[in-house]
Amino acid sequence: MPTPMQKPSPSLPILLTALLSAWVLCASARNAAPKYVSPMRTSLILNAGISDYKQPALGFTIARTHTWGYYANFMIGLSEMHMRYDYLIDADSRLINGDDKGLIPFYSGRRAVNRLSASAGAMVQMKIPLFLYAGAGYGYRTETRELLNKKWVQTAASPGHSAVVEAGLVGQVDNVTIMAGYMMFIGQQMHLYHEAKIGIGYIFKK
Repeated sequence: MPTPMQKPSPSLPILLTALLSAWVLCASARNAAPKYVSPMRTSLILNAGISDYKQPALGFTIARTHTWGYYANFMIGLSEMHMRYDYLIDADSRLINGDDKGLIPFYSGRRAVNRLSASAGAMVQMKIPLFLYAGAGYGYRTETRELLNKKWVQTAASPGHSAVVEAGLVGQVDNVTIMAGYMMFIGQQMHLYHEAKIGIGYIFKK
């Protein structure tokens, strides 16, 4: 039997406020003339994206850090990928196209989540070897499910082509880098997808 789709949470204003606050903290931290100033370093960080979906996303971040810094990140989902679909469904789980328009579909149990993202942004050092980062980029995420007739349907809450915004913290201890942050996809019809991002990496001092 089909399961009802959850409606997207209206959290965009909250996230935009959080990102604005992050940039204010960046400026405050920079103007505070930190007591600890690290040398220019390059970090390679392996990331995992964690959400309410059981399969995480994996990727990597390349960062260059000094008092200020910058980074670039790429991530892709580990789930079975099936980007093609034959039908769309609405928020009431009814087909909205094809000969069976208006009917509630029956699923075989196969499910695929297509997810990838690329983002970049700025980093600023705090008063300890801890960096605040914030950035934006492109993301794509859809969920498709197989019907009993072997055709596929894309779920109503799929963001599709999306803008990605993120913010978080990066800590450096000796040659080890630790990352923790938050990422959000802002898709079509303001469909949102939330993900926590964690990572661990190595610092190349030269």
